Amino acid sequence: MTSTYSNTQASGALSAVDTGIVIVKPVVYCFRIARMLAETKTPMRASKISRLLDINPSTCFNILRTMTLEGILSFDAESKTYQVGNELELLLQYLVPKGTFSNLDAARPLLQKAAAKLNVTITIWKKLGKDRIMLICTESNPGAIRIDMASGQRLPHLMGASGRLFAYYDQTPEQELKSSFDKVRWSRKLNFAQYKQEIQQISKRGWAIDDGYFSAGITAIAAPVLNSSEKMVLSVSAVTFRGTYSQEHYAHIGLELNKLAKTLSDLFFYD
Repeated sequence: MTSTYSNTQASGALSAVDTGIVIVKPVVYCFRIARMLAETKTPMRASKISRLLDINPSTCFNILRTMTLEGILSFDAESKTYQVGNELELLLQYLVPKGTFSNLDAARPLLQKAAAKLNVTITIWKKLGKDRIMLICTESNPGAIRIDMASGQRLPHLMGASGRLFAYYDQTPEQELKSSFDKVRWSRKLNFAQYKQEIQQISKRGWAIDDGYFSAGITAIAAPVLNSSEKMVLSVSAVTFRGTYSQEHYAHIGLELNKLAKTLSDLFFYD
């Protein structure tokens, strides 16, 4: 099963009302266009992009032309379609810790092997600023039923199994943690006491789990990738359909991710 695009799919996103931020619509449209084309991996005409994202056709056309001129998108004159351009890859280099980006290609065979062995989708996440995490690499299992995720997508920094890890390793003060927690739109009801307990369990087992709270029907398990200073810089996560495996098997996946995280740490930060 591959992912399909929905303009309302970012259940964990914060609204302008939540943050008090003044929204600049053309900038928002740029990110929505890039995100949609990256997630669907399908070239689209301007008219379809305008319709799917509910953008005025004239405004959408001007934004697409600007993004193309900047290299964020590429335009095929024959099919009159737009798709993600190579400039995004260059931008990603500035967002990934020094030395990591050049080793992502070397890491992919390891991720592919783990995805096939565990029958999951393997992802790598990094902290982006103070309040976001970003997916920088993903590999799906080769089976017919799988979860495809697009690099570049961002989430509030507490969300998912990776978010729990960052909260733990950042040693976020409880008051700040509670404030950030209350702003997140969870897919399932989750109280702060339970969230704190899940974070505390990380110290015992070395990995974290999100069982359908980030996205309904999805379970994620994650392990920390530490640098030479023992600081968590990245997370490696396994994503699967909720209810596919037992709690014992989730624990097995967590242990396997710990091993993979150590290998990635050596690859990214010790070579």
